[in-house]
Amino acid sequence: MHAVALLGSPHVMSALSTPAVHDDWERSLTQAFGVLLGRPLSDFDPGAEYAVYYSGNWLYETGSNTDPAWLEPAALAGRETTTDENLLLLDEVGYPALRFDASRSLFEIDIYAAEFPAAFKEELAAVDLAGSGRLPEVRGVDLARLTARHGVDLTSSGPPENAWCLTRARIVSDGTLLDALRAATGMGQGPDSLVPSGKADAETEAAIAAVEHPGIRAHLRAFGDPGSDDIALCLYSMRKSWEENGPLVAEWQGAVDQYEITVQQVGA
Repeated sequence: MHAVALLGSPHVMSALSTPAVHDDWERSLTQAFGVLLGRPLSDFDPGAEYAVYYSGNWLYETGSNTDPAWLEPAALAGRETTTDENLLLLDEVGYPALRFDASRSLFEIDIYAAEFPAAFKEELAAVDLAGSGRLPEVRGVDLARLTARHGVDLTSSGPPENAWCLTRARIVSDGTLLDALRAATGMGQGPDSLVPSGKADAETEAAIAAVEHPGIRAHLRAFGDPGSDDIALCLYSMRKSWEENGPLVAEWQGAVDQYEITVQQVGA
């Protein structure tokens, strides 16, 4: 893992020749993802913030969940993004390396694994997103603030190795639903980033046949198959969330349930 860039808006206009081309690209993506999900993007709250996360067993099996690079000050503060060679959408040529925002990724802190200051544990509980109380789950930016305030160094030889772990790595996107779906499916800022896939059964082909842009349609073949052993679209969990007005918008399970890519609405 290493730092790769300063965080900023993913909408890099230099990647596209003109504003009109940029608008056409966004319209094409909006139409395509509406087809993929079987629901227009306009059905979702346009004012909400959306995130895309990488999670699952693969984080633990590779040891990426405890890589100290996640705790680098510049990463936790959101000044730099990071990459990890173990964390991929698909192990195929053409997909860009995933960029992660550690400041908005989620970390679990085992407050019983070390003699942490009482005030540190109390403040962790106050920003606990999971609400379990036992093992607080917090955003990287909150972890950075609290460790600095209470003089806790999770990278030192003091706390044991299992005092913290990454639970959900947030892939860089701009907070909109469209950009989260773009990042979740390994697309860049224009058509030159598309990776055509020849793998699709008749059911998947039928499901994405209405995607108007031929390049996007070919790219989405890899992300539209509910039965894929590579990366499967989890239609059941998605539709259940929609019916219950839940936060989950889209989910893919990769490498036979080894990791998950999820797009969901998040709080401020």
